[in-house]
Amino acid sequence: MNISRRFILQSGTSFLLTASIHGCMHNTPSTSHLKISDTLLTQIEKRGYLLVATEEDYPPFEFLLNGKPAGFDNELLTRLRQEVPFEIRQEMVPWQGILPGVAEGKYDVALTAAGITDERAQFLSFTTPIAESTIAYLKRKDDTSIQEIQSLSGKVLGVKQGGISLAVVPELATELKKQGGTLGAVKQYRSYGDAYQDLINENIDVVLNNIVSLSVLVDEKPAIFELGERVSRKSYAAWAVKQGNQELLDVLNQFLQRQKAQGELKKLQEYWFKVTFDDLPEQPLLPGDRPIYNPNF
Repeated sequence: MNISRRFILQSGTSFLLTASIHGCMHNTPSTSHLKISDTLLTQIEKRGYLLVATEEDYPPFEFLLNGKPAGFDNELLTRLRQEVPFEIRQEMVPWQGILPGVAEGKYDVALTAAGITDERAQFLSFTTPIAESTIAYLKRKDDTSIQEIQSLSGKVLGVKQGGISLAVVPELATELKKQGGTLGAVKQYRSYGDAYQDLINENIDVVLNNIVSLSVLVDEKPAIFELGERVSRKSYAAWAVKQGNQELLDVLNQFLQRQKAQGELKKLQEYWFKVTFDDLPEQPLLPGDRPIYNPNF
């Protein structure tokens, strides 16, 4: 079976066309005002704008539809622009360059669903979580050889280069060893679209990704894909800034907390993810619901 990369990335044309209409319906001006420090405003005014980085092929969080940004994070970005008194510019770049770019000061915000991990918490500060990002596996619907985690022993896994799916591979290896199995080959991809295509073409056996993205893909193509078990501890996704940029972090958290309090975050989750996360923590947490310890604060 051959399915184009564009088809895989968009997870169904009818869904995305509807999504585009949904986004337009919610882009109403806001009358709310965020508390922004004079220091932060001065810094932004000196350059003239705030620069955020997003992906272009990470549905349902961020993707392009007819050349225009769409998805969960992009809808939130539209709302954030209505809440602040300065310009926000957006650059869409490959995932591999987003977090390093923020850490180096190239971008102010990684406005993407970045999984909160121990390694990343050493050089980034995260907002309150926007979704759960626990990693699960995706398999072909007709592959009966995979029924549970134990049956992943020796299988070829597809993960995203530099992504949280790659970071949980050691955790999966440990679990397989406990069950008498062994970790198979791990193939890294620059985009999930390529990984899904290789899964269809039987070049790999499963793809590891967050449960939100996989759930949406399976919902759109149930005859092709099947969602498997979680392979990692419970984890969360959030936006990120350079570690120590507390004033900007405070503004982003104000915005997200307001969206949550007004019920808007839940509406967006329900629409884009087909599931809501009503029990997200108020603070960023490491996998396994562990608090982040930062000696600088």
